[in-house]
Amino acid sequence: RREVTEETGIDDLEFPWGTEYIETEPYGSGRRRTVARYYLATTRTREVELPVNPELGKPEHDEYRWADYDEARSLLGERVGKVLEWAAERSGCR
Repeated sequence: RREVTEETGIDDLEFPWGTEYIETEPYGSGRRRTVARYYLATTRTREVELPVNPELGKPEHDEYRWADYDEARSLLGERVGKVLEWAAERSGCR
């Protein structure tokens, strides 16, 4: 919740699927390998802010968009595509 608010300004998240999550396969190189954890949430917020991260001096993301399943699938690579498949299965939004 905190990270979403920091990175997007969205502060009205609800978690109807509880605390269930999925993690990606490790990515990155060397000692900086990362695993991302994804939860399912809903929001009524439509406008997203991409605020400057004080540590980076710029936003953490370049852009955003709301997308339906088909558009999202066409935009995502294999690693995050697996997250989308999981989310669609759990939420019934496919």
